Amino acid sequence: MSPTHTRHNTQYAILFLYFALATLFAITTPAWQNPDEPAHYNYIAFVATEGRLPVLHLGDYDEAYLQQLKDEKFPPTLSIVPVRYEFHQPPLYYMLAAPVYWLSGGSLLVLRLFSVLLGAGAIWLLSLCFQTVFPEKPGIVLAATAFVAFLPMHLSILASVNNDALAELIIAGGLLVLLRWMTDDSRTDDRRPTPGNGSWAESAQFASRNPQLLLGLLIGLGFLTKATAYILLPVVLLTVIFLTIATVVTFPPFTIRNFPPFLRRILAPCLPVILPSLLLGLPLWLRNSATYGGLDFLGLHWHDQVVTGQPTTAAWIAANGWPAYWERAMEFTFKSFWGVFGWLGVFMDGRVYTLLLIFSAVVVAGLAVGPWRWGTADRRRQTASIRVDPPNPRSISFFVVLLLLAGVAASYVWYNLGFVQHQGRYLFPALFSFGLLVALGWREALRPRNSLIIAGLLLVWSAMLVGTSTTGVALDKWTLLFLVGGASLLLVNTFLERIPGGTRLRPLLFALPFVLLILLDAAIPFLYTVPQLTQ
Repeated sequence: MSPTHTRHNTQYAILFLYFALATLFAITTPAWQNPDEPAHYNYIAFVATEGRLPVLHLGDYDEAYLQQLKDEKFPPTLSIVPVRYEFHQPPLYYMLAAPVYWLSGGSLLVLRLFSVLLGAGAIWLLSLCFQTVFPEKPGIVLAATAFVAFLPMHLSILASVNNDALAELIIAGGLLVLLRWMTDDSRTDDRRPTPGNGSWAESAQFASRNPQLLLGLLIGLGFLTKATAYILLPVVLLTVIFLTIATVVTFPPFTIRNFPPFLRRILAPCLPVILPSLLLGLPLWLRNSATYGGLDFLGLHWHDQVVTGQPTTAAWIAANGWPAYWERAMEFTFKSFWGVFGWLGVFMDGRVYTLLLIFSAVVVAGLAVGPWRWGTADRRRQTASIRVDPPNPRSISFFVVLLLLAGVAASYVWYNLGFVQHQGRYLFPALFSFGLLVALGWREALRPRNSLIIAGLLLVWSAMLVGTSTTGVALDKWTLLFLVGGASLLLVNTFLERIPGGTRLRPLLFALPFVLLILLDAAIPFLYTVPQLTQ
């Protein structure tokens, strides 16, 4: 069997396992025990029964009543109908879910499975994105796809009723079009095809040959889906501008005299992206401005006034201080990125988070070593070449990775300036970046020399842990065991070349974290969510 067929079969296996695990989450998680699920469900029910978009009113968020629902685990005697604080959201997801609501008689499980299906599409498109960046490295593609598919918190969110899955699907589609366009040598071809007789094949060909238009449509659909999807617009425009500037400045050399054509060269590919997206978003923005007043075209300012009772950042810091705030921000963001379930009150065993922390540290260490090696190789290539080439497809892709990560992180920080919302799931629009970075960092960590260095760092960490215990601090024996075990595993990896047939074990070692994630996902409903949410 060829490597291509093996990669495709593994991708299908990942998607199948995602379906199985997400369905398990959807079935076993008690009703309404996902963040904001009742409010999203009520939005769908309103659109399905009233045939129009809802309006967010004062009183649609009752902090005391919502807390009572959560404390009593949403008993049938307490209605969820008053929980309507998501009525300001863009409507596309809810309009698509309305027929599912009709056909299923309002079944919560069926609506959850609808989100599971959208999530599968997002994962598949992200897999194609990874393949576009690393077409010759199937291991990286599969590892990044597995991380996105089996990240426990991501799996939980995709198995609940909310608009995140559709937003991720649109973001993934936009990234795929952008990456394929930016890495296509024919993108500078000014010729544009004309639509034919309207057949599906010709329409698909027309769309593929007009990526700006397709990107504009996807961005516009993102405007109609969720505020987090807005990140697609700056990522696309800045990437296009970056590549255009790099190409024009290099070929031909840039001078003040050729500035007007240079400016036109930048604007030309941007306008076909901007105009369709604005045309799609404009009706919603005008409706929101007329409904909620002024320039509140997203309804977010009105939403902040309605959801009174949520802890604000200023009040939390005043009550607890800055050190406690930063400690909470880092710890809860990390844990809720990997998995804090229910209404962010169901934690996994502390030893699980310790293992995930050590794995994250190893990945970061691998990423810290990798750029030095990549930079050395690039310098060798540039030294051997007389001419300076424009950015290659790989560098363009990494620009997108970093830009997307920076944009999502900035929006996360901005949101937390107003409210204490250290929810790692708000970073999921950048899962394309996280997936690639995890796969690359883990691969770099498994290079023999790097493994030796990182194993040494883990042993130093272990020694520091033992040292603190001599000052009266209780020794965390599990953390010490995991650190020594991880260091031992990396040390064994450094000697695989010296063992007959040892190198055959490295792919298994590379796959180990993702296999463990699958096992963890399968155990979560039975060890954590069901016991803690039903007792």
